[in-house]
Amino acid sequence: MKITQISYPGFGGLGSVAFSLVGANTGQDVLWEIGFIGDQPLDQALAARCAQFDIAHTTIRTTPGRPYQGWIQLARWLKTRRPDAIICHSINAILACKWYGLWHRVPVIAVEHTPNQVKTRSERAASLMSMLVADRVVLLTEEYREELRAIHGRFFRPGKIIVIPNGIDMHHFHPPTTQKRRQTLRIGMAARFSFSKRQDLLIDTLQDIARARPDLDIELHLAGDGDRLADAQAAAAGQEKVQFAGLLAEANVADWLRGLDIYVHSSEGETLSTSLLQAMATGLPIVASDIPGISNLLQNGTYGQCVPNTVGDFAQAILTLIDQPEKATTMGQRARARIEEHYSTDAMCTTYLNTLRTDKALI
Repeated sequence: MKITQISYPGFGGLGSVAFSLVGANTGQDVLWEIGFIGDQPLDQALAARCAQFDIAHTTIRTTPGRPYQGWIQLARWLKTRRPDAIICHSINAILACKWYGLWHRVPVIAVEHTPNQVKTRSERAASLMSMLVADRVVLLTEEYREELRAIHGRFFRPGKIIVIPNGIDMHHFHPPTTQKRRQTLRIGMAARFSFSKRQDLLIDTLQDIARARPDLDIELHLAGDGDRLADAQAAAAGQEKVQFAGLLAEANVADWLRGLDIYVHSSEGETLSTSLLQAMATGLPIVASDIPGISNLLQNGTYGQCVPNTVGDFAQAILTLIDQPEKATTMGQRARARIEEHYSTDAMCTTYLNTLRTDKALI
């Protein structure tokens, strides 16, 4: 079976999920291809993953705010590739995918990744369109299902919904094999620098900790790029304890995470953060924003500490974990066990493939 995934060409979680599916199924039963569509050039890390897996792909550029510009080109490309099924991670392109699906009688799955709290008008429209035209709509959490039920009202189609959490490669993301021996404590966040992410709050938090506890040698490490990166760098100007790692290839993210003592994640909106799942798999204690998509994942205090988006609350939670290392260790161990049980790439891929095979038999 040939499966084409439609994803975003820039840095972010969509590409990570797409390649998690590819990596979990490298046998001869599935041939994967990827169409990247969006307002960014193809990220070099994604291009490298395509080369690694020898995946046929294309990149279609649009302008910001006009995702429809590439629909015709995408539909034409799909027609030349003739996939047996489509997984559309970038749901702004759902109409182009469904056009191909109707003409060639193949199943089309739409995957909702974007937090409802931060969706743009066009993303909300794409969400509604996906609910109406896709053969299946994949959601990452049960909580997201109830949010969509309230948002779409009478247009909500419960029979189309299937919940499939994102999966993490447990062999790649694992705790350090040797004990950390250094004086400097490292906290860090890996995410795109965008309007919904709050790296600025973490920069202010580090300053607050330094004032409250001058005895601590602590650094903040931030990985990723994005349109708000320059703002964050300006906010951290002159602070040598704030380090910017830049955009990391996924192959390097695991080592970067193993170099941290605490993972911190400040955000205004999440669905099921790949970075948080990776940090949990690494066995890191976590302090993160108390918002939907995070609080339900971390179950406040069980797999990570959830706090309001204020400098004082983040600083206090971080200091508590520093002063109570046994609590931090136990939290990280529980988080790792949670990932092993519920968020493996193998389970995710199996569910996707079974869904596609069933839907294809019904078309």
